[in-house]
Amino acid sequence: MLRLKAGVKPKGMQPEILLAIIVARDVCQRLGKECVITSLTDGNHSKNSLHYKGKAVDLRTRDMERGEQAMYRDQMKDRLGDDYDVVLEEDHLHVEFDPK
Repeated sequence: MLRLKAGVKPKGMQPEILLAIIVARDVCQRLGKECVITSLTDGNHSKNSLHYKGKAVDLRTRDMERGEQAMYRDQMKDRLGDDYDVVLEEDHLHVEFDPK
């Protein structure tokens, strides 16, 4: 299942982030967890954040054990490849499209 946290709007989201969301939904399903998007182009982020360009998504991890969070991160990195940065933050998984 895929769900947007209340207030999250997909306006301005780039297609590369849609791919990341599809992959996240699949990984969450395999982990037996709901995939919840907590931020796209909305929210408060650093001045140069890729969120504001529609190239980043934050995904909920608070309902996962530490080991599941690490597995989520690792599977996302593996499946998305080097053009994406996948960072496990304290309360969410941050994914951004940032080709080198």
